[in-house]
Amino acid sequence: MVRIEGEKIILRSVDSSDIDTILLWENSSTEPLYGVYEEQYTREDVAQFVENQQRYSLAETEQLRLMICSHSGERLGCVDLSEYDGKKAFVSILIFDLGNRRKGLGIEALQLLIYYAKTLDLQTLYATILPENSASISLFKKAGFVQLDGALYFRAVR
Repeated sequence: MVRIEGEKIILRSVDSSDIDTILLWENSSTEPLYGVYEEQYTREDVAQFVENQQRYSLAETEQLRLMICSHSGERLGCVDLSEYDGKKAFVSILIFDLGNRRKGLGIEALQLLIYYAKTLDLQTLYATILPENSASISLFKKAGFVQLDGALYFRAVR
């Protein structure tokens, strides 16, 4: 299991014990993980996340999901790293509770992920920033991402 610890948070990869919890988060009609986001993940989808992360490497079309956890173990959000070529990967990040946003959790998660990306030998990270609001854009800019085209941003991994 991948585990990267920062000052405020810990990033840890999804393991099989998370499958039911993630399914509950992502399929709950009362507390949908992504708000208005419609896609529902099946047990097979989440099991594929687990299988991918257990290999400790990313191949084309694979995805690595890292949970953003507090030091006390509370799950605060998640970061997904999807690779679409051997040297580039796509990043998405979500802090679940609106009350936890603007507390520095997102920037620390991105900084830890950038550190981890070096160990995967990635050279460039990409992110589509949606919704395009000032808080989201500011988060990625603080982590060194620069605008490439429209909502697409990139950052060299050094």
